[in-house]
Amino acid sequence: MGSPTEFWTLSTSEFNHTLAPSLSDAGVCSLSDILEDSGSVPQRYFLSAKACAGILRRAAKRGKALPEPLVRALRAVADSEPTSN
Repeated sequence: MGSPTEFWTLSTSEFNHTLAPSLSDAGVCSLSDILEDSGSVPQRYFLSAKACAGILRRAAKRGKALPEPLVRALRAVADSEPTSN
């Protein structure tokens, strides 16, 4: 979590098909126990700069207010590489 584009993601191996914690695994006791470092997550699960810019553009067009942490993260990714229209 050292940069605006580095995030933690949910480790789904700790959850069953209902997205509830597995009752057979008493080891999950905090949020940090069920998160994975983004370095271990394949790139295909990340939004591209173009996708982030599109989310920001559509929210503005529709007059929707996004949470400020989300806006900062989307802008950081959108501004990280040039996009073409």
